Amino acid sequence: MIKKVNQILNTVTDSGSRARSGRRDLSKRRSAAKKSPAVTGLNERGSRTWIPFASYCTTGQFMDLEKGYKRHCSPTAAVNIVRTLQRGLENRRRPNESSEDMFLQFAEIGRRTRIYWNQDFLGHFGGTSNFLTGIFVRSCLRAAGLGRSVRVRFHPWITPDAIEKALEQGSIVLLQVYHHPTYKNHHMLCYACRETDTKGREFLLADGWKPGPLWVDDKTLGHGHFLTIRPV
Repeated sequence: MIKKVNQILNTVTDSGSRARSGRRDLSKRRSAAKKSPAVTGLNERGSRTWIPFASYCTTGQFMDLEKGYKRHCSPTAAVNIVRTLQRGLENRRRPNESSEDMFLQFAEIGRRTRIYWNQDFLGHFGGTSNFLTGIFVRSCLRAAGLGRSVRVRFHPWITPDAIEKALEQGSIVLLQVYHHPTYKNHHMLCYACRETDTKGREFLLADGWKPGPLWVDDKTLGHGHFLTIRPV
């Protein structure tokens, strides 16, 4: 009789503990969900979050607009950032304006603030100020109505581990590379990271040259600084 009573008490105690543990776990999951980027169709944060929404506009797409544009990789990257966010963020209506109209608006913002110079003097002077790129990106996001939806942060050094960490936290990454063997001084986006059996770690770029996804290895990321654009 005593054994049966003890068994019943133990069963009730274990059930109560599991129930309390379950409530704590559910609370933790709900808390984590609130902190996750509000991305349509995805509930988890990860280095592949932005792949379904990624934009790949190129500098060649915009170079002949109006009187022509030079060294305009940063306004091009800004268009890709905004297009990707518009596609990915929940309850974000995509405007009817074309990518070309958006580029002209962003290039004008850069010219007006003297952050972007539409010229290429001796291959050195022109383009977007590396020091002021963060201000330029924030201005473009505000113009697109996204200023309060994301946070832009500057990071001092490009390393593969730092870029992977930023991607895993749900950010879009803008790479500012210097003296790159392929791109020289250039601004481009990184959307995702993956691990492959044959090539190891790879990063997904929108390099502003190729009108589609480009997967590269650690070394091809280059050296320089980077910005993270992360939903809040």
